[in-house]
Amino acid sequence: MDITSRIFEGIAKGEARKANGPIEHWLTTLATGFWGFDADKESVWSELKEGDVLVFQAIPPNDNFVIGHSPKTKTSGFIGAGIVERISKKTEPRWLSEVIESQSSNVSSPMMWPNLVHFSDVLWLGNVDQIPAQTVQAMIEGCAEEKLDLGIHIAHLANNRLTLNAMKDVGFTYAPMGTGGRLKNNAAKLAGLFKVQAGLATHIVYGAASQPIVAPSSTVDFDPSAFTYEGTRLPTKSKAKLPSTSELKGKSLRKRDYLQEAANNQSLGLAGELLVFEREKHRVRIALGDEYVSQVVHLPVTEGDGAGYDIRSVRDTGSGVIPYYLEVKTTSGDANTAFFISENEVNFAADNPQSYEIVRIHSLDMRKLTYQDYRLSADELLSMPKTPVSYRVNVGIEPDQFE
Repeated sequence: MDITSRIFEGIAKGEARKANGPIEHWLTTLATGFWGFDADKESVWSELKEGDVLVFQAIPPNDNFVIGHSPKTKTSGFIGAGIVERISKKTEPRWLSEVIESQSSNVSSPMMWPNLVHFSDVLWLGNVDQIPAQTVQAMIEGCAEEKLDLGIHIAHLANNRLTLNAMKDVGFTYAPMGTGGRLKNNAAKLAGLFKVQAGLATHIVYGAASQPIVAPSSTVDFDPSAFTYEGTRLPTKSKAKLPSTSELKGKSLRKRDYLQEAANNQSLGLAGELLVFEREKHRVRIALGDEYVSQVVHLPVTEGDGAGYDIRSVRDTGSGVIPYYLEVKTTSGDANTAFFISENEVNFAADNPQSYEIVRIHSLDMRKLTYQDYRLSADELLSMPKTPVSYRVNVGIEPDQFE
């Protein structure tokens, strides 16, 4: 039985439970693949088992934490359903309200949702293709303000929701608040409504790592030729002033392990490296001939990580063919998404200023098989503002705006 049918069946049998929360919290679920229950619902949470179905109910955003949301954008209703894979505990803030309250000196006991339920698969009814989920989650977890503008992302997520009126029209009703209860009464009617919405739905696989499975974990069965390169798109420049190091002290940025987050995105990174590797071999074949193609080497596969770059290639300088080094940074977000770089990579760029380049793969869509990129020379990389998290490169910001 396919995933969609399993979700419909669980709903139709009255076995599905309802999870309820403000719509900005569901943006975190979109990025991470998990939902949280508070301490009062721990007994319900502990009963969840693999294969259970949860229906996602969105309520309006919390105005205490969210700005940019138009009252004309209706958000109440069901926005998806997921299949439970496992449960776990968390201690760090991940939802926007947790992040903001944990930094506030006026809140002695921030509201937390420590009981996580991880989904193997989710059927999102919202227009999630237009939401750069990982970028939005980075904004949420890095929020150092009292409120965050998530209006456009909330609108996309709520776009194809199953509305309260649509449910009432077919005779399905439920307790509007509350979470964890089973949707038993007239459950078959609800399943029928989900089937109607399924034509506009997006199925995302999350898996054991609680991250969307968007790329291969090895070079096997990955076909770079299936992807369409949509050209170069550079970051847009901004005069926005970045926070100083002193301003960042005590903020949530300090609580996040950026290197671990980078490790969790290893699968996506490998996809980007393979795309660049194949393009680079093609470039060398055209520019220098077949005899030079063997000198294009994918280092993490052949020699392991730690060299300070991902791909060793060659370039013709006019006075001879020399080695050239490419470091690939990949994201499903847009061109303005910050990226992470190690001290070793920065040092290698400084030691090889004429033969080192960052290839930034962005807007990588594993469903549509499309991507864009831009490139940074070693000098451009070294001149860009970097937040000291080993290091976070803030693209699209004028250097003189960084303290």
